[in-house]
Amino acid sequence: MSDSTDKPDPFDPFGIVASMNEWCCLLKAARELKDVDEEMMETMLEANATSPASLSPEAAVKLRSLVNLMRSLNLDPEAIRRRDPETMRELETACLRCSERSRCASELWAGTAAAYPEFCPNAAEIDRLRGQ
Repeated sequence: MSDSTDKPDPFDPFGIVASMNEWCCLLKAARELKDVDEEMMETMLEANATSPASLSPEAAVKLRSLVNLMRSLNLDPEAIRRRDPETMRELETACLRCSERSRCASELWAGTAAAYPEFCPNAAEIDRLRGQ
């Protein structure tokens, strides 16, 4: 007696639909994880601002760039924030005052963020953190 799962689906003999369904589930899970990460970033940014209204959209983008730069350099901004919140505040303050936002964004986008010492006001502090 043969099991019904051994028989191919007459409407999908090569299993393409099943594969597409699995792929769609993976994409949905990835989107949910991305949304959770963005939500966590928003929460962290709001917690660090003196008031949520005081953080402009431009400031939020700059702080996200700092986090992305740190992650690209294998630094964990959340761990640094827990271990040394003053250092993280200093990094954020310097980042908010930086006039090289477009360079930072283009380096991050291009995957060449290792060039940060050329333009980043946080270069010395980031190098110190990388050395720890």
